[in-house]
Amino acid sequence: MNFNVFFGYKKRKIIFNNINFEINENKITVICGHNGAGKTTLLKLVSGILPSSIENPEGWYVSAGGGLIQHFSLAEHLDMLGKDLKQNELVKYAYELFEAENFEKERVRYLSTGQIMMASIILAIASSQKLLLLDEPFGSLDPVHAEKLSKLLQKVAENGRTIVITSHDLYLSAETADIIYFIKNGNISWNSQNENIEEFSVEKLKEKYIECA
Repeated sequence: MNFNVFFGYKKRKIIFNNINFEINENKITVICGHNGAGKTTLLKLVSGILPSSIENPEGWYVSAGGGLIQHFSLAEHLDMLGKDLKQNELVKYAYELFEAENFEKERVRYLSTGQIMMASIILAIASSQKLLLLDEPFGSLDPVHAEKLSKLLQKVAENGRTIVITSHDLYLSAETADIIYFIKNGNISWNSQNENIEEFSVEKLKEKYIECA
């Protein structure tokens, strides 16, 4: 999937001016950048939450807020999707990894920020969407669950889903991503398309980040 993006807020300068980037199907793309660089905005443009020049955007968007119904539980949200999705192998795997049985019947309003993120990711996996867009998913989780999420997302991609993540965490970005983009001042400042990301150490990625982001 190739995207050319033009976008700006009214009475403000253009945020993205002809950004061109590629999302590889069945792979994990991570977008990195400083606070205010536009990572979340770019993700919303791809998802269609914000209007843009992107044609036919679609995807399941997950943010720290979750977008879940506050008086419903995770189990009730799954029921709303219309199937016994807990029998889905990937959903079962996510349930076990996150120990979701411990909070699946609690109303969302009583869940911690990390539990809301885990519930939101389970629902994204349970959806029929092939494109999953996750806004800072690692930031809501403790280190143990963040590592588990990295492992889960790799398994989800291996099973035919395309994933785009925004993140500040260079370690988990390097561990999780198939390709990494850095954005700065409305442009792609660097990407790993022509690099072997598996050979990148966190220190090397930090050097690139300091140089380009």
